[in-house]
Amino acid sequence: MTQSQVKSLAQSAFYSMQIPEHPQAVIFVNGMIARDRAGFLWLWRNANRVRRSTVQAAGCMQVKAGICSPTEIVMVSYWETDRQLMDFFRGAEHRQMMQFTLRHPDSLCLYNETYRPFKGGKYSHEPQGMAIIYGHK
Repeated sequence: MTQSQVKSLAQSAFYSMQIPEHPQAVIFVNGMIARDRAGFLWLWRNANRVRRSTVQAAGCMQVKAGICSPTEIVMVSYWETDRQLMDFFRGAEHRQMMQFTLRHPDSLCLYNETYRPFKGGKYSHEPQGMAIIYGHK
């Protein structure tokens, strides 16, 4: 493949995306770390259910889940609005997931952070993350 062909391919496969001046979308990062045997068992018995319920929630546009170690998972989810994310937290599925932590408060370390995008990203081939919400140019 010539250098010109490689450059042409790269230009057609890669694109940038602009974020609106006042974006409504939010990025939610959350993770779970098993601290004991009960937490470990709960984590691996419920990881897919947690992901699936998030994906199916109104306003959730995409979920990326990853395994950090045998005792930790992390998820990044992209939401159309922070209101929809808050509605998910108040919903029955999330409350059911939290029941384990109420019964076993030392078994899981939970963390979450919410971010509002301020700058567009760079993507190749198909939209991911914020490009699903705001499209691409």
